Amino acid sequence: MIFTNLIEANLKTNTIGKYIEYYTQLVSTNKEAWEIINEGTESGTLIITDNQISGKGRNSNEWKSKSGKSLTFSLIYKPETIPIEKIGIFSILTGISVLDGLKELNINGSLKWPNDIILNNKKVGGILCEAKIQKTNIEWVVIGIGINVNESKDDFDSGLVKKATSLFMELGQNIQRERVIASVLNNMELLLKRFENDPINFDISNDWNKYCTHNNKKVSFQKNNVIHSGIFKNITNDGSCIIEVNGKNMHYSGDSIYDLQILI
Repeated sequence: MIFTNLIEANLKTNTIGKYIEYYTQLVSTNKEAWEIINEGTESGTLIITDNQISGKGRNSNEWKSKSGKSLTFSLIYKPETIPIEKIGIFSILTGISVLDGLKELNINGSLKWPNDIILNNKKVGGILCEAKIQKTNIEWVVIGIGINVNESKDDFDSGLVKKATSLFMELGQNIQRERVIASVLNNMELLLKRFENDPINFDISNDWNKYCTHNNKKVSFQKNNVIHSGIFKNITNDGSCIIEVNGKNMHYSGDSIYDLQILI
């Protein structure tokens, strides 16, 4: 069970996590978030469950979590006059917030564009951001986060155990999940405030470069079911990646390419 009072005790935010909706079981925290938005809610509301039955990741992939051991939660965010071109920045902001939060708990990880949280070269978490658009601006954003916290090796399917890990597996000790989520949310509010102050000119590259380990490395990726390769250079201010392909810097959004793999 997750104790919301322990989350609240560790929160240092003004709006994020002000309202917490906790469920022992949900089909999907993102799905529940959209239902709550349609019923009427406030920006900063947190949806969290101890048992997510059918979580999803990027490109409709399934996100598997272990009841009582994983963290699966979604944050409802209503931005102020943010153009739709900036939608890709939310996955980047969230990834940085997760790693900033884990770092405060003496856990050091890295990011793989656009939404993978990596620990010792294995995936420990993922992000799924969804948005509702009103004309040319973003009206609502649902930020879904899944983190493997206290899973053991036996909790992963045989196909996942070679590429997935948990905080427990890497550190050798159980981690209080409430502290993890509070630390992540504290850092997320700080980053979102910076973004809101000047969304058009907001530069995330320095924050990204703290955690990205594949800048200037050879990568492969798929676009229109064709595999391409190039050199991953950096990200743009809208969260797109810059990959040098055949000597030209190409910009790709998170929904235009998939299956990014680091080759070197």
